[in-house]
Amino acid sequence: MHIVQLANFVTPTSGGQRFALESIGQKYVARGHQCTLVTPGKRGEVRGEGLRTYVQVPGIRVPFSGGYRAIVRRKALQKVLLELQPDVIEVSDKTTLAWVPLWAKAHGIRTVLFSHERVTDVVHERFPSWLPIARIIFPIIQKMKSHVDAVVCASQYSADEFTDVADKLLIIPLGVDHDVFYPRDKEVEPTEVPLVLFAGRMSFEKRPHVAVAAARELALRGIRAKFVFAGDGPMRQKLQNMVDGLDVDFIGRVADRNELAALMSSADVCIAPSPFETFGLSILESLACGTPVIVANTGAGVELITGGCGLAVEPTGAMVADAIMLLLLESRELVRRRCVQRAREMSWDTCSEEFLDLYMSLSSRTLGAAA
Repeated sequence: MHIVQLANFVTPTSGGQRFALESIGQKYVARGHQCTLVTPGKRGEVRGEGLRTYVQVPGIRVPFSGGYRAIVRRKALQKVLLELQPDVIEVSDKTTLAWVPLWAKAHGIRTVLFSHERVTDVVHERFPSWLPIARIIFPIIQKMKSHVDAVVCASQYSADEFTDVADKLLIIPLGVDHDVFYPRDKEVEPTEVPLVLFAGRMSFEKRPHVAVAAARELALRGIRAKFVFAGDGPMRQKLQNMVDGLDVDFIGRVADRNELAALMSSADVCIAPSPFETFGLSILESLACGTPVIVANTGAGVELITGGCGLAVEPTGAMVADAIMLLLLESRELVRRRCVQRAREMSWDTCSEEFLDLYMSLSSRTLGAAA
């Protein structure tokens, strides 16, 4: 089977979405399937060999997006897709690529929407209320829903915007590499001062400023804690200007996964305060390292920290500070066991197997039948 992963708004250094596509794609290949990732870039390019290949289609730079690009020339993309001759197109964009399922159906190709975000949240978060964005985007997405063969979401929170196509909907949690993300007790030096970690993009939707507010709140209460921010993004300089007098380090983006895992394992608590997470890969990675996570009380993070693996609170400095204090009172060894046990329920092997089961099921049906 040839699976084409098609995505806009990703770059070679993108975060969770790009990593998820890569991790799943590698598992497809390991099972003997051909997999091609198609993304936008400055120019057309093809690289890779064997079962895993990468195709870059010229795309325009999207204003105010932090450097992301989008493929907007339909004929150029159609030509690429016809040359690739996929059995299934896994579409990871339900706005600018919403036309693909109808075109693919006309060419006898299956399509599955892999939804990585809730559009209602994106519209609410990024656009002023007076702009008619919702009236433009939602009809486009509604039309796309009617033409895809299936919709895959990584969480119930993400799936909630697809209740009108429940017959096509499948929830497949993402995974974690347990050979990389695991408790590294022998490699980590214990410290007297608790370590609190924020690992993620320094952008407003991730709410890194909430972690800074929590650090200041703890300091005002006379509670010692060291905060480490691992990541980069448009808010970094502003955040650095906010931490005078606090025990806070900004170490930038940690590209090496083993280094990131060691950092997560060394932390006493991780913070993921974004209220709009549709899964939360860094949350799962932290749990796999045995570290509890404080998440927002909305979003998919709540679904991951079940079984005493963290706390879900309103994303404010005071509430996060309260949660940090509560988690530090618990037995570190007991919490580690809970977190690792929870993370063991999810892996990239299981995730990719469920995708492949879906694709095999679709291939056995008559094109156009209900998914």
